[in-house]
Amino acid sequence: MKKLFLAGLVATLVMTALMYAAPMMGMPKMDIATMLGTMFLASPAPAFWLGMMIHLMMGVVVFPEIYHLAIQPESGSGTGRGILLGLILWAASNMMVMPMMGAVHPLVKSGMMPAPGFLMLKFGAMAPVGSLIGHGVYGALLGKLAGPKAAGLQAQPAHK
Repeated sequence: MKKLFLAGLVATLVMTALMYAAPMMGMPKMDIATMLGTMFLASPAPAFWLGMMIHLMMGVVVFPEIYHLAIQPESGSGTGRGILLGLILWAASNMMVMPMMGAVHPLVKSGMMPAPGFLMLKFGAMAPVGSLIGHGVYGALLGKLAGPKAAGLQAQPAHK
């Protein structure tokens, strides 16, 4: 399991770096930490750090555990199955979570932040593309670095 969570950490850090570098690549700004944190806190700096902790917890613990329980292969490369997880996460976030933001996020309700809408299209046509790239990279790295389930198992000597 330690290898799985380490894979989740690396994958989350790379995805997070891509997310914050997105504007330099012609993509819209994608600040998931602030978006998550301002669900609970009004002050931007503490909200960012709370959101980052939530983001890291999901990427390092929750999603790797789902990957392990649902689709991690018994043997062979996990890259393809990791990409599958990334696509599932992208679809869920862009088709369900982001559209719901308009109804539940306090800054959206107050008019201080735009609602992302379906596929985050209110942030521009490149928003879903950037999100797809980020989730795909996350999944590919998680699957590749975690490897198959069998890789973490060691044969135990029989006791006499």
